[in-house]
Amino acid sequence: MADKYLSGNDFLKHLDKGGDDLRLVMLFGTEDFYIDNCIKSITKCYIAPGGEDTDLTVIKQDSKDIFRQIADNIEMPPWFSRKRVVIVKTPSVFDAEFGDIEDKLLKNIPDSCVLVLAPGKGDKGRKLTKAVVKYGTAVEVNLFSEAELVNIIHDNLKKKGIEIDKECASSLAFRCDSQLRQISSEIEKIRLYLNGKGRNKVTFDDLELICPPDLNASVFTITDSFGSGKCDGALKTLNSLLLRKEPVPKLRATLFTHLKRLIIAKDVGNNKELAALMKFSPYYAGNLVRQSSRFDMDQLINLYFAALKSESDVRHGIYEDRIALETLIVKCSMS
Repeated sequence: MADKYLSGNDFLKHLDKGGDDLRLVMLFGTEDFYIDNCIKSITKCYIAPGGEDTDLTVIKQDSKDIFRQIADNIEMPPWFSRKRVVIVKTPSVFDAEFGDIEDKLLKNIPDSCVLVLAPGKGDKGRKLTKAVVKYGTAVEVNLFSEAELVNIIHDNLKKKGIEIDKECASSLAFRCDSQLRQISSEIEKIRLYLNGKGRNKVTFDDLELICPPDLNASVFTITDSFGSGKCDGALKTLNSLLLRKEPVPKLRATLFTHLKRLIIAKDVGNNKELAALMKFSPYYAGNLVRQSSRFDMDQLINLYFAALKSESDVRHGIYEDRIALETLIVKCSMS
């Protein structure tokens, strides 16, 4: 298990096999909800029912003497469980001094204990991380790709007896900014809504009714007006998003990202290759390629630079956020 970074999925598979060799684990990355689920799985694997009070310790406080607290806890034997579990959920573990004493502590964790470090984003270059890789298991869990989220959403709803097609699953992922915590919340909302309706299949109308707006779908609609000479539909879509209290900087950033993706889609020219290259779902990649085919590369580059100038105008106080975005949409529609 040493000398490599595991993905969250690989770590959970190892845990499912028993995890008898685990003594030291670091969970780090940007997908905090998945990391929390990994911690729950560790607790379930080692702690006996009802043994949480005696065999589980969670250290959350920032402290300069964090390693002293760790040392005090890992030597205590479990009372009722397979192993004692000590969880450190604070980034201060990276701020504490790490020398030979701390290195020796991590190297010699008793077989009766599992020490779990969950500092947040982590830092691969620190001595602490290198020691975990050397003596234990380092698990990196970052935001999942769109294609991975589509599968996660599909499988999760399937377990609840609910069907969802790839297009709706992709839309749900975008609506939640690819955040598993929010996706999990929306899935539960969908389950309750469909149960109340006596249905077992998610439709796009359901998502529109009960979930956050799909910014990417709205940006596709706005971009469809570019070069058409008509901007009424695009401004109407923008106004609808603003009425839903969507932040203008977020809308501007989403449009900016979309234009970059259209340039990449135009260059690649194939939805399967684009999906593989960018880790997009085939549905989303196909829509990008189809929309990019309406423009030549020079047009897309000009649209991108127009968005870049609009961003600069806002940063330099030339235009207010909303006016700058509306002006950009009008200029791009008329170009």
